[in-house]
Amino acid sequence: MSLNKKELSNKLFISLGIVHQLTDSFLTKQLAPHGINQSQFHVLTHFSRHKEQPCTISQLAQVMQMNQPGITKVINKLDEMGLIDIEKDAFDGRKKWITVNDKGLEKLAAAYESFAPRMAEMFADWNEQEMIQTLQQIDKLKNWLDNHR
Repeated sequence: MSLNKKELSNKLFISLGIVHQLTDSFLTKQLAPHGINQSQFHVLTHFSRHKEQPCTISQLAQVMQMNQPGITKVINKLDEMGLIDIEKDAFDGRKKWITVNDKGLEKLAAAYESFAPRMAEMFADWNEQEMIQTLQQIDKLKNWLDNHR
């Protein structure tokens, strides 16, 4: 039986939702021993990809698609744990610039390292070409979603 594009779209959307729930649960369990939650992990990951680019709370809120009180809570906790550095803006004392520090990068690296064996298991039956093709399709979807927020 051949599915039309609408049925395929629905099926794909449902599958992505299920994958999201399963990866969400996986990540929560993997991060627990490191004392960080998913929001903190995602903020550290963002900073690790943009090490030389400090962010303000409002910039982070937009990038992370969180409200300002929510991202402020995450930033305060990361600061309390000593995983980020916060500097006041030289011209506007209300504005703060946030960057990840070495301790934050080490915490993130340790988290990734701890679930590397499970990731290897997860993709053990995949060949490189399958992984590349999947990444290309996910990137295509990610870019569309990012451009249509």
